[in-house]
Amino acid sequence: MADTRKHGTVGPPMSRGEVFGGLLYLPFYVFLLGYLLTVVLDALGLRLAASTANLVYFLVNFLIIALVFHRWLIVSLGNISHRFWPFVQAIILGFVFYYALAWLLNWVLALLGWTVSSPNDRYIDALAQGNYWLMVCCTVLLAPLVEETLFRGLIFGNLHPTGRVLAYAMSALLFAALHVWQYVGQVGWGNTLLTAVAYLPAGVALGWTYEKADTIWAPIVVHSLINAVSMGILHG
Repeated sequence: MADTRKHGTVGPPMSRGEVFGGLLYLPFYVFLLGYLLTVVLDALGLRLAASTANLVYFLVNFLIIALVFHRWLIVSLGNISHRFWPFVQAIILGFVFYYALAWLLNWVLALLGWTVSSPNDRYIDALAQGNYWLMVCCTVLLAPLVEETLFRGLIFGNLHPTGRVLAYAMSALLFAALHVWQYVGQVGWGNTLLTAVAYLPAGVALGWTYEKADTIWAPIVVHSLINAVSMGILHG
């Protein structure tokens, strides 16, 4: 059957309802959900350990993403069977591409005499000290599906027909902002911007992986592998 998708489309198209629901949920996820969960848990008198509260946060995100995007995620699985070898290739190359970009960025920063110390990494490290396997569940299983659906599927995928560069720029910048904005008050704007730069290789590599595989499940797998390596280092 001929491909009737709009030129430049990556992966199966989302329905209008999925796009609308995703755009409504994205700012809620970034800015409000964590705060509202804290209010609800306090109102219920529940005093959860930080790692357990983090798991609740990601489980809520996972359930909402599954509710809004279940049709699109299932349809996206079909592209794996039709393009299995490109799917495997995209995972391998995307994983390597990320570490190549990260190494290049670190090399440039070292030449400039700049050191990046991510407060988000320190926060995850602290949570992992409390309950390692709960954090593995959050970072390796739940977070990649949530973040890739929103940043590569919703943002990158829907901007791509308008402009490839725009899709890369917006998805990578928003992905970086997600991981650093809440630390501005702790480390200042300069250090926050420098820390955000460290997330750009992942944003670019995951977008490229999505393009290469034509299914969101490839960047989900690569994101999971990157986080698994990071958690393995933390555990060691």
